[in-house]
Amino acid sequence: MAISLNIFSLVVVPLFYAVGVAFALVAMSQERSSQGAVAWTVALVAMPFISVPLFVVFGGWRFSGYVKKFRTQLAETPIDRDLLPNPLRLTADDLGAMQVIEKLARFSFTRGNDVDLLIDADETYAALFDSIDRATRSILMQFYIINDDEVGRDFARRLIRAAERGVEIRLLYDEIGCNKTPEAYFARLRSGGVSVSPFGSATRMGKRFQINFRNHRKIAVFDAEIGFTGGLNIGDEYLGKSKGLRRWRDTYVRFTGPTVKAAQFSFLEDWHWATGEQLDLDWSIPTIEEDAQTALFLATGPADKDATFKLFVVQAINAAKESIWIATPYFVPDEEVMTALHLAVMRGVEVRLLVPETSDQWIVGLACHAWIDRALRNGAGVHRYQPGFLHQKVMLIDDRFSSIGSGNMDNRSFCLNFEASLLVLDEEFARKTKAMLERDFERSAPMPAGHLAGRPLLFRLMVNLARLASPLL
Repeated sequence: MAISLNIFSLVVVPLFYAVGVAFALVAMSQERSSQGAVAWTVALVAMPFISVPLFVVFGGWRFSGYVKKFRTQLAETPIDRDLLPNPLRLTADDLGAMQVIEKLARFSFTRGNDVDLLIDADETYAALFDSIDRATRSILMQFYIINDDEVGRDFARRLIRAAERGVEIRLLYDEIGCNKTPEAYFARLRSGGVSVSPFGSATRMGKRFQINFRNHRKIAVFDAEIGFTGGLNIGDEYLGKSKGLRRWRDTYVRFTGPTVKAAQFSFLEDWHWATGEQLDLDWSIPTIEEDAQTALFLATGPADKDATFKLFVVQAINAAKESIWIATPYFVPDEEVMTALHLAVMRGVEVRLLVPETSDQWIVGLACHAWIDRALRNGAGVHRYQPGFLHQKVMLIDDRFSSIGSGNMDNRSFCLNFEASLLVLDEEFARKTKAMLERDFERSAPMPAGHLAGRPLLFRLMVNLARLASPLL
Protein backbone atom coordinates (compact mmCIF):
# COMPACT_ATOMS: atom_id res chain seq x y z
CA MET A 1 0.00 0.00 0.00
CA ALA A 2 2.84 2.37 0.90
CA ILE A 3 4.57 1.61 -2.39
CA SER A 4 1.36 2.31 -4.30
CA LEU A 5 0.90 5.63 -2.51
CA ASN A 6 4.51 6.58 -3.25
CA ILE A 7 4.06 5.77 -6.94
CA PHE A 8 0.86 7.81 -7.01
CA SER A 9 2.46 10.82 -5.30
CA LEU A 10 5.75 10.64 -7.20
CA VAL A 11 4.52 9.73 -10.66
CA VAL A 12 0.77 10.12 -11.20
CA VAL A 13 0.29 13.47 -9.44
CA PRO A 14 3.21 15.23 -11.19
CA LEU A 15 2.13 13.70 -14.49
CA PHE A 16 -1.41 15.12 -14.18
CA TYR A 17 -0.06 18.56 -13.29
CA ALA A 18 2.37 18.45 -16.21
CA VAL A 19 -0.40 17.46 -18.61
CA GLY A 20 -2.60 20.17 -17.09
CA VAL A 21 0.04 22.81 -17.79
CA ALA A 22 0.53 21.51 -21.34
CA PHE A 23 -3.21 21.58 -22.01
CA ALA A 24 -3.39 25.09 -20.48
CA LEU A 25 -0.86 26.27 -23.06
CA VAL A 26 -2.97 24.70 -25.79
CA ALA A 27 -6.09 26.42 -24.43
CA MET A 28 -4.35 29.80 -24.34
CA SER A 29 -3.25 29.45 -27.96
CA GLN A 30 -6.47 28.07 -29.40
CA GLU A 31 -9.48 29.44 -27.51
CA ARG A 32 -11.37 32.10 -29.48
CA SER A 33 -12.41 34.08 -26.39
CA SER A 34 -10.23 35.33 -23.57
CA GLN A 35 -12.91 34.20 -21.09
CA GLY A 36 -12.71 30.64 -22.40
CA ALA A 37 -8.91 30.64 -22.33
CA VAL A 38 -8.84 31.93 -18.74
CA ALA A 39 -11.48 29.45 -17.59
CA TRP A 40 -9.65 26.47 -19.06
CA THR A 41 -6.20 27.66 -17.93
CA VAL A 42 -7.23 28.16 -14.30
CA ALA A 43 -9.09 24.85 -14.19
CA LEU A 44 -6.28 22.86 -15.84
CA VAL A 45 -3.57 24.24 -13.57
CA ALA A 46 -5.54 24.24 -10.31
CA MET A 47 -7.62 21.06 -10.71
CA PRO A 48 -5.90 18.83 -13.29
CA PHE A 49 -7.46 15.58 -12.02
CA ILE A 50 -10.91 16.93 -12.93
CA SER A 51 -10.16 19.31 -15.78
CA VAL A 52 -7.72 17.21 -17.86
CA PRO A 53 -10.35 14.53 -18.68
CA LEU A 54 -12.90 17.31 -19.34
CA PHE A 55 -10.49 19.06 -21.71
CA VAL A 56 -10.00 15.83 -23.64
CA VAL A 57 -13.77 15.68 -24.16
CA PHE A 58 -14.74 19.36 -24.42
CA GLY A 59 -11.54 21.32 -25.06
CA GLY A 60 -10.53 23.12 -28.24
CA TRP A 61 -12.52 24.70 -31.05
CA ARG A 62 -10.61 24.04 -34.27
CA PHE A 63 -12.42 22.24 -37.06
CA SER A 64 -9.98 22.87 -39.90
CA GLY A 65 -10.43 19.45 -41.52
CA TYR A 66 -13.89 20.46 -42.72
CA VAL A 67 -12.56 23.44 -44.66
CA LYS A 68 -9.53 21.59 -46.02
CA LYS A 69 -11.59 18.69 -47.33
CA PHE A 70 -14.17 20.92 -48.95
CA ARG A 71 -11.63 23.14 -50.66
CA THR A 72 -9.51 20.27 -52.00
CA GLN A 73 -12.19 17.79 -53.10
CA LEU A 74 -14.79 20.26 -54.40
CA ALA A 75 -12.31 22.55 -56.08
CA GLU A 76 -13.44 21.44 -59.54
CA THR A 77 -17.14 22.17 -59.04
CA PRO A 78 -18.74 25.30 -60.53
CA ILE A 79 -20.21 26.28 -57.13
CA ASP A 80 -18.81 29.41 -55.49
CA ARG A 81 -19.80 32.30 -53.25
CA ASP A 82 -21.23 34.22 -56.21
CA LEU A 83 -23.78 31.50 -56.85
CA LEU A 84 -26.81 33.74 -56.39
CA PRO A 85 -27.28 36.53 -58.95
CA ASN A 86 -29.35 39.68 -58.57
CA PRO A 87 -27.88 40.93 -55.30
CA LEU A 88 -30.04 43.42 -53.46
CA ARG A 89 -29.40 47.11 -53.91
CA LEU A 90 -29.30 48.07 -50.25
CA THR A 91 -30.52 51.44 -49.04
CA ALA A 92 -28.11 53.92 -47.46
CA ASP A 93 -29.45 53.08 -43.98
CA ASP A 94 -28.83 49.36 -44.43
CA LEU A 95 -25.70 49.41 -46.55
CA GLY A 96 -22.94 49.22 -43.93
CA ALA A 97 -24.55 46.75 -41.53
CA MET A 98 -25.88 44.40 -44.20
CA GLN A 99 -22.66 44.34 -46.20
CA VAL A 100 -20.85 43.04 -43.12
CA ILE A 101 -23.48 40.32 -42.69
CA GLU A 102 -23.15 39.38 -46.37
CA LYS A 103 -19.41 38.89 -45.89
CA LEU A 104 -20.06 36.65 -42.90
CA ALA A 105 -22.62 34.62 -44.85
CA ARG A 106 -20.57 34.24 -48.07
CA PHE A 107 -23.73 35.17 -49.99
CA SER A 108 -25.64 38.35 -50.74
CA PHE A 109 -29.12 39.34 -49.68
CA THR A 110 -31.39 38.51 -52.61
CA ARG A 111 -34.79 39.62 -53.83
CA GLY A 112 -37.41 37.20 -54.98
CA ASN A 113 -37.98 35.19 -51.81
CA ASP A 114 -41.26 34.20 -50.19
CA VAL A 115 -40.98 33.44 -46.46
CA ASP A 116 -43.70 31.96 -44.26
CA LEU A 117 -43.54 32.03 -40.47
CA LEU A 118 -44.38 28.65 -38.89
CA ILE A 119 -45.30 28.85 -35.20
CA ASP A 120 -44.81 25.73 -33.07
CA ALA A 121 -44.86 22.08 -34.05
CA ASP A 122 -48.40 21.82 -35.41
CA GLU A 123 -47.69 24.27 -38.23
CA THR A 124 -44.08 23.20 -38.71
CA TYR A 125 -44.59 19.44 -38.89
CA ALA A 126 -47.68 19.87 -41.08
CA ALA A 127 -45.66 21.94 -43.58
CA LEU A 128 -42.56 19.71 -43.40
CA PHE A 129 -44.46 16.44 -43.74
CA ASP A 130 -46.63 17.82 -46.55
CA SER A 131 -43.46 18.78 -48.42
CA ILE A 132 -42.09 15.26 -47.93
CA ASP A 133 -45.31 13.80 -49.33
CA ARG A 134 -45.30 16.20 -52.31
CA ALA A 135 -41.60 15.93 -53.24
CA THR A 136 -41.01 14.49 -56.70
CA ARG A 137 -37.23 14.66 -57.24
CA SER A 138 -35.09 15.22 -54.16
CA ILE A 139 -35.13 15.74 -50.39
CA LEU A 140 -32.16 17.06 -48.40
CA MET A 141 -32.68 17.12 -44.62
CA GLN A 142 -30.55 17.48 -41.51
CA PHE A 143 -31.44 17.68 -37.82
CA TYR A 144 -29.52 17.78 -34.57
CA ILE A 145 -31.98 15.38 -32.91
CA ILE A 146 -34.25 12.78 -34.48
CA ASN A 147 -36.12 10.80 -31.83
CA ASP A 148 -37.48 7.31 -32.24
CA ASP A 149 -40.89 8.33 -30.90
CA GLU A 150 -44.33 8.93 -32.39
CA VAL A 151 -43.26 11.98 -34.41
CA GLY A 152 -39.95 10.38 -35.39
CA ARG A 153 -41.60 7.19 -36.64
CA ASP A 154 -44.15 9.18 -38.67
CA PHE A 155 -41.25 11.15 -40.12
CA ALA A 156 -39.45 7.92 -41.08
CA ARG A 157 -42.54 6.36 -42.67
CA ARG A 158 -43.07 9.40 -44.88
CA LEU A 159 -39.42 9.42 -45.99
CA ILE A 160 -39.55 5.71 -46.87
CA ARG A 161 -42.77 6.22 -48.87
CA ALA A 162 -41.09 9.09 -50.74
CA ALA A 163 -38.08 6.88 -51.50
CA GLU A 164 -40.39 4.15 -52.78
CA ARG A 165 -41.90 6.52 -55.35
CA GLY A 166 -38.42 7.41 -56.63
CA VAL A 167 -37.47 10.53 -54.68
CA GLU A 168 -33.72 10.75 -53.97
CA ILE A 169 -33.35 11.38 -50.23
CA ARG A 170 -30.35 12.29 -48.12
CA LEU A 171 -30.70 12.63 -44.36
CA LEU A 172 -27.95 13.93 -42.08
CA TYR A 173 -28.04 13.75 -38.28
CA ASP A 174 -25.71 14.64 -35.44
CA GLU A 175 -24.57 11.53 -33.59
CA ILE A 176 -24.19 13.43 -30.31
CA GLY A 177 -27.68 14.90 -30.53
CA CYS A 178 -29.05 11.47 -31.54
CA ASN A 179 -27.13 9.51 -28.91
CA LYS A 180 -30.41 8.10 -27.54
CA THR A 181 -31.79 7.14 -30.95
CA PRO A 182 -31.21 3.42 -31.62
CA GLU A 183 -29.19 2.48 -34.69
CA ALA A 184 -32.13 0.28 -35.72
CA TYR A 185 -34.10 3.46 -36.46
CA PHE A 186 -31.56 4.61 -39.06
CA ALA A 187 -31.14 1.05 -40.34
CA ARG A 188 -34.88 0.98 -41.15
CA LEU A 189 -34.50 4.18 -43.13
CA ARG A 190 -31.52 2.81 -45.06
CA SER A 191 -33.32 -0.42 -45.86
CA GLY A 192 -36.22 1.72 -47.11
CA GLY A 193 -34.02 3.48 -49.65
CA VAL A 194 -33.06 6.62 -47.70
CA SER A 195 -29.39 7.67 -47.73
CA VAL A 196 -28.57 8.38 -44.07
CA SER A 197 -25.32 9.53 -42.47
CA PRO A 198 -24.12 10.94 -39.16
CA PHE A 199 -22.31 14.26 -39.49
CA GLY A 200 -19.17 12.89 -37.86
CA SER A 201 -18.30 15.91 -35.70
CA ALA A 202 -17.02 13.60 -32.95
CA THR A 203 -15.87 10.44 -34.72
CA ARG A 204 -14.25 11.87 -37.84
CA MET A 205 -11.99 14.49 -36.26
CA GLY A 206 -9.35 11.96 -35.14
CA LYS A 207 -10.47 12.62 -31.57
CA ARG A 208 -12.53 9.66 -30.47
CA PHE A 209 -13.36 11.20 -27.09
CA GLN A 210 -13.97 14.72 -28.40
CA ILE A 211 -17.65 15.69 -28.26
CA ASN A 212 -17.25 19.46 -28.28
CA PHE A 213 -18.47 20.04 -31.83
CA ARG A 214 -22.07 19.44 -32.87
CA ASN A 215 -23.98 20.06 -36.07
CA HIS A 216 -26.95 21.90 -34.57
CA ARG A 217 -28.43 22.96 -37.92
CA LYS A 218 -31.99 22.18 -38.95
CA ILE A 219 -32.27 22.38 -42.74
CA ALA A 220 -34.65 20.87 -45.27
CA VAL A 221 -34.66 21.44 -49.04
CA PHE A 222 -37.31 19.87 -51.30
CA ASP A 223 -36.86 19.55 -55.07
CA ALA A 224 -34.26 22.37 -54.90
CA GLU A 225 -37.19 24.80 -54.61
CA ILE A 226 -38.52 24.85 -51.03
CA GLY A 227 -36.40 25.41 -47.93
CA PHE A 228 -37.00 25.16 -44.19
CA THR A 229 -34.95 26.13 -41.15
CA GLY A 230 -35.52 27.07 -37.52
CA GLY A 231 -35.26 25.63 -34.04
CA LEU A 232 -37.36 22.45 -34.10
CA ASN A 233 -35.89 18.97 -34.19
CA ILE A 234 -37.93 15.80 -34.77
CA GLY A 235 -39.54 14.73 -31.48
CA ASP A 236 -42.67 14.41 -29.39
CA GLU A 237 -41.57 17.12 -26.94
CA TYR A 238 -42.64 19.83 -29.38
CA LEU A 239 -46.20 18.48 -29.24
CA GLY A 240 -46.21 18.14 -25.45
CA LYS A 241 -46.20 14.34 -25.62
CA SER A 242 -42.89 13.62 -23.88
CA LYS A 243 -42.00 13.35 -20.22
CA GLY A 244 -40.35 16.22 -18.36
CA LEU A 245 -40.89 19.79 -19.49
CA ARG A 246 -44.24 20.84 -20.89
CA ARG A 247 -44.89 21.50 -24.60
CA TRP A 248 -41.92 23.16 -26.28
CA ARG A 249 -42.48 26.58 -27.88
CA ASP A 250 -40.50 26.96 -31.11
CA THR A 251 -40.45 28.67 -34.50
CA TYR A 252 -39.59 27.67 -38.06
CA VAL A 253 -39.65 29.30 -41.49
CA ARG A 254 -40.59 27.94 -44.90
CA PHE A 255 -39.04 29.82 -47.82
CA THR A 256 -38.82 29.75 -51.59
CA GLY A 257 -36.73 31.77 -54.01
CA PRO A 258 -32.99 32.24 -54.60
CA THR A 259 -32.10 31.90 -50.91
CA VAL A 260 -33.04 28.20 -51.06
CA LYS A 261 -29.86 27.65 -53.08
CA ALA A 262 -27.72 28.97 -50.22
CA ALA A 263 -29.42 26.51 -47.84
CA GLN A 264 -28.76 23.76 -50.36
CA PHE A 265 -25.12 24.85 -50.56
CA SER A 266 -24.78 24.56 -46.76
CA PHE A 267 -26.18 21.02 -46.86
CA LEU A 268 -23.81 20.17 -49.72
CA GLU A 269 -20.81 21.15 -47.58
CA ASP A 270 -22.03 19.16 -44.58
CA TRP A 271 -22.92 16.08 -46.62
CA HIS A 272 -19.58 16.12 -48.40
CA TRP A 273 -17.75 16.36 -45.09
CA ALA A 274 -19.75 13.47 -43.63
CA THR A 275 -19.72 11.09 -46.60
CA GLY A 276 -17.20 12.25 -49.16
CA GLU A 277 -19.96 12.20 -51.77
CA GLN A 278 -20.00 15.01 -54.28
CA LEU A 279 -23.65 15.77 -54.98
CA ASP A 280 -24.96 16.77 -58.39
CA LEU A 281 -27.70 19.23 -57.42
CA ASP A 282 -30.03 21.60 -59.24
CA TRP A 283 -28.60 25.14 -59.03
CA SER A 284 -31.02 26.86 -61.40
CA ILE A 285 -32.31 30.16 -60.03
CA PRO A 286 -36.07 30.83 -60.12
CA THR A 287 -37.51 33.96 -61.68
CA ILE A 288 -36.86 37.01 -59.52
CA GLU A 289 -39.97 38.92 -58.45
CA GLU A 290 -39.14 42.50 -57.57
CA ASP A 291 -41.88 42.86 -54.96
CA ALA A 292 -40.99 39.66 -53.10
CA GLN A 293 -39.08 39.51 -49.83
CA THR A 294 -35.38 40.11 -49.30
CA ALA A 295 -33.54 37.35 -47.44
CA LEU A 296 -30.19 35.72 -46.76
CA PHE A 297 -29.31 32.25 -45.47
CA LEU A 298 -26.55 32.35 -42.84
CA ALA A 299 -24.65 29.13 -42.09
CA THR A 300 -22.05 29.43 -39.32
CA GLY A 301 -19.76 27.10 -37.41
CA PRO A 302 -16.33 26.25 -35.99
CA ALA A 303 -14.92 25.68 -39.47
CA ASP A 304 -15.19 29.44 -40.09
CA LYS A 305 -12.09 31.56 -39.67
CA ASP A 306 -13.94 33.81 -37.23
CA ALA A 307 -16.72 33.31 -34.67
CA THR A 308 -19.23 34.09 -37.42
CA PHE A 309 -22.48 33.71 -35.52
CA LYS A 310 -21.29 35.89 -32.65
CA LEU A 311 -20.07 38.54 -35.09
CA PHE A 312 -23.48 38.51 -36.75
CA VAL A 313 -25.26 38.95 -33.40
CA VAL A 314 -22.99 41.83 -32.37
CA GLN A 315 -23.36 43.50 -35.77
CA ALA A 316 -27.16 43.24 -35.66
CA ILE A 317 -27.27 44.67 -32.13
CA ASN A 318 -24.93 47.52 -33.03
CA ALA A 319 -27.04 48.36 -36.09
CA ALA A 320 -30.26 48.71 -34.07
CA LYS A 321 -31.70 52.20 -33.75
CA GLU A 322 -35.07 51.62 -32.09
CA SER A 323 -35.58 48.11 -30.71
CA ILE A 324 -33.96 44.72 -30.15
CA TRP A 325 -36.15 41.76 -29.23
CA ILE A 326 -34.44 38.44 -28.60
CA ALA A 327 -36.05 35.09 -27.78
CA THR A 328 -33.61 32.39 -26.71
CA PRO A 329 -33.72 29.28 -24.51
CA TYR A 330 -30.14 29.78 -23.32
CA PHE A 331 -29.03 33.31 -22.49
CA VAL A 332 -25.37 32.74 -21.60
CA PRO A 333 -23.59 35.31 -23.79
CA ASP A 334 -20.05 36.62 -23.53
CA GLU A 335 -18.66 40.07 -22.76
CA GLU A 336 -18.80 41.27 -26.37
CA VAL A 337 -22.50 40.54 -26.72
CA MET A 338 -23.33 41.92 -23.26
CA THR A 339 -21.40 45.08 -24.01
CA ALA A 340 -23.23 45.52 -27.32
CA LEU A 341 -26.60 45.14 -25.56
CA HIS A 342 -25.57 47.56 -22.82
CA LEU A 343 -24.48 50.17 -25.37
CA ALA A 344 -27.78 49.70 -27.22
CA VAL A 345 -29.70 50.52 -24.03
CA MET A 346 -27.48 53.55 -23.43
CA ARG A 347 -28.23 54.97 -26.88
CA GLY A 348 -31.97 54.64 -26.25
CA VAL A 349 -32.74 51.35 -27.98
CA GLU A 350 -35.44 49.19 -26.39
CA VAL A 351 -33.89 45.82 -25.47
CA ARG A 352 -36.29 43.00 -24.53
CA LEU A 353 -35.27 39.41 -23.82
CA LEU A 354 -37.59 36.40 -23.75
CA VAL A 355 -36.24 33.34 -21.92
CA PRO A 356 -37.73 30.15 -20.44
CA GLU A 357 -39.22 29.97 -16.98
CA THR A 358 -37.43 26.65 -16.48
CA SER A 359 -34.41 25.33 -18.37
CA ASP A 360 -33.94 21.80 -19.64
CA GLN A 361 -30.27 21.95 -18.60
CA TRP A 362 -29.73 22.74 -14.92
CA ILE A 363 -26.20 24.18 -15.08
CA VAL A 364 -27.09 26.36 -18.08
CA GLY A 365 -30.23 27.48 -16.27
CA LEU A 366 -28.15 28.55 -13.28
CA ALA A 367 -25.68 30.47 -15.47
CA CYS A 368 -28.59 32.22 -17.19
CA HIS A 369 -29.62 33.78 -13.87
CA ALA A 370 -26.30 35.61 -13.62
CA TRP A 371 -26.43 37.03 -17.14
CA ILE A 372 -30.12 37.92 -16.84
CA ASP A 373 -29.43 39.78 -13.61
CA ARG A 374 -26.71 41.75 -15.34
CA ALA A 375 -28.95 42.51 -18.34
CA LEU A 376 -31.64 43.81 -15.98
CA ARG A 377 -29.15 46.04 -14.17
CA ASN A 378 -28.03 47.39 -17.56
CA GLY A 379 -31.60 48.44 -18.35
CA ALA A 380 -32.89 45.60 -20.55
CA GLY A 381 -36.35 44.14 -20.06
CA VAL A 382 -36.47 40.39 -19.40
CA HIS A 383 -39.55 38.14 -19.48
CA ARG A 384 -39.78 34.46 -18.51
CA TYR A 385 -42.08 32.40 -20.74
CA GLN A 386 -44.71 30.54 -18.67
CA PRO A 387 -46.84 28.01 -20.64
CA GLY A 388 -44.01 25.60 -21.53
CA PHE A 389 -40.33 25.40 -22.44
CA LEU A 390 -39.26 28.23 -24.75
CA HIS A 391 -36.91 26.80 -27.40
CA GLN A 392 -37.22 29.33 -30.24
CA LYS A 393 -34.23 31.36 -31.43
CA VAL A 394 -35.58 34.61 -32.85
CA MET A 395 -34.19 38.13 -33.10
CA LEU A 396 -36.13 41.19 -34.30
CA ILE A 397 -34.33 44.47 -34.99
CA ASP A 398 -36.13 47.81 -35.50
CA ASP A 399 -39.34 46.12 -36.74
CA ARG A 400 -37.55 45.56 -40.08
CA PHE A 401 -34.96 42.82 -39.73
CA SER A 402 -35.79 39.29 -38.51
CA SER A 403 -33.53 36.33 -37.77
CA ILE A 404 -34.96 32.85 -37.19
CA GLY A 405 -32.78 29.78 -36.89
CA SER A 406 -30.96 27.32 -34.67
CA GLY A 407 -28.39 29.54 -32.93
CA ASN A 408 -28.68 30.26 -29.20
CA MET A 409 -27.24 33.18 -27.25
CA ASP A 410 -24.41 31.13 -25.76
CA ASN A 411 -20.77 30.31 -26.36
CA ARG A 412 -21.63 26.94 -27.89
CA SER A 413 -23.60 28.56 -30.73
CA PHE A 414 -21.13 31.44 -30.99
CA CYS A 415 -18.03 29.25 -31.42
CA LEU A 416 -18.60 25.50 -31.28
CA ASN A 417 -21.82 24.47 -33.05
CA PHE A 418 -22.68 24.48 -36.73
CA GLU A 419 -25.77 26.70 -36.93
CA ALA A 420 -28.17 28.02 -39.58
CA SER A 421 -30.43 31.09 -39.67
CA LEU A 422 -32.67 32.77 -42.19
CA LEU A 423 -32.34 36.56 -42.14
CA VAL A 424 -35.26 38.49 -43.58
CA LEU A 425 -35.07 42.21 -44.37
CA ASP A 426 -38.75 42.93 -44.87
CA GLU A 427 -41.17 45.10 -42.88
CA GLU A 428 -44.25 42.94 -43.53
CA PHE A 429 -42.48 39.78 -42.35
CA ALA A 430 -41.12 41.74 -39.37
CA ARG A 431 -44.69 42.72 -38.43
CA LYS A 432 -45.65 39.04 -38.36
CA THR A 433 -42.59 38.21 -36.27
CA LYS A 434 -43.39 41.05 -33.88
CA ALA A 435 -47.01 39.93 -33.49
CA MET A 436 -45.79 36.41 -32.67
CA LEU A 437 -43.34 37.70 -30.05
CA GLU A 438 -45.95 40.04 -28.56
CA ARG A 439 -48.19 37.02 -27.93
CA ASP A 440 -45.26 35.28 -26.27
CA PHE A 441 -44.51 38.29 -24.08
CA GLU A 442 -48.18 38.38 -23.02
CA ARG A 443 -47.78 34.81 -21.77
CA SER A 444 -44.59 35.66 -19.88
CA ALA A 445 -43.76 37.14 -16.50
CA PRO A 446 -41.52 40.23 -16.33
CA MET A 447 -38.48 39.95 -14.11
CA PRO A 448 -37.62 42.79 -11.71
CA ALA A 449 -34.12 44.19 -11.44
CA GLY A 450 -32.13 42.65 -8.63
CA HIS A 451 -34.10 39.40 -8.81
CA LEU A 452 -31.17 37.45 -7.39
CA ALA A 453 -30.85 39.54 -4.24
CA GLY A 454 -33.79 37.84 -2.53
CA ARG A 455 -32.73 34.30 -3.37
CA PRO A 456 -31.00 32.06 -0.78
CA LEU A 457 -27.25 32.42 -0.38
CA LEU A 458 -26.58 28.86 -1.58
CA PHE A 459 -28.54 29.48 -4.77
CA ARG A 460 -26.61 32.69 -5.47
CA LEU A 461 -23.35 30.84 -4.90
CA MET A 462 -24.35 28.13 -7.36
CA VAL A 463 -25.34 30.79 -9.91
CA ASN A 464 -21.95 32.49 -9.62
CA LEU A 465 -20.12 29.17 -9.95
CA ALA A 466 -22.16 28.35 -13.05
CA ARG A 467 -21.39 31.78 -14.47
CA LEU A 468 -17.67 31.03 -14.25
CA ALA A 469 -18.28 28.02 -16.48
CA SER A 470 -20.17 30.09 -19.08
CA PRO A 471 -17.35 30.01 -21.68
CA LEU A 472 -17.36 26.21 -21.50
CA LEU A 473 -21.13 25.67 -21.79
